[in-house]
Amino acid sequence: MKTIENVKLMKQVLINELAQLPEKNIFGDSNDSDQTRLHCWIIDLTYIEKFGTTCDDNSEVSFWYHDECWSPLCDYEDSLKDFEEHEQLLRYAVWLNM
Repeated sequence: MKTIENVKLMKQVLINELAQLPEKNIFGDSNDSDQTRLHCWIIDLTYIEKFGTTCDDNSEVSFWYHDECWSPLCDYEDSLKDFEEHEQLLRYAVWLNM
């Protein structure tokens, strides 16, 4: 099970993702379904943040929250971990060059 800190971090990641999501994808199709999905995830995460539990045990957020990672949210989480590792490696490289 994730902690409230994990929930807050994931919520912030999704808010940033939503802010950067263009209205149309590279094929010229609308990203409305992606926007709706991100909104739903953010709402579910806000519910967990406020009440400490999921509102729907069969939602993608619920599966992510309970560490049943077939949810696409796990891809966001893995990407964030990869970025943090890459950022740390860059800091070490800069430190070694100094």
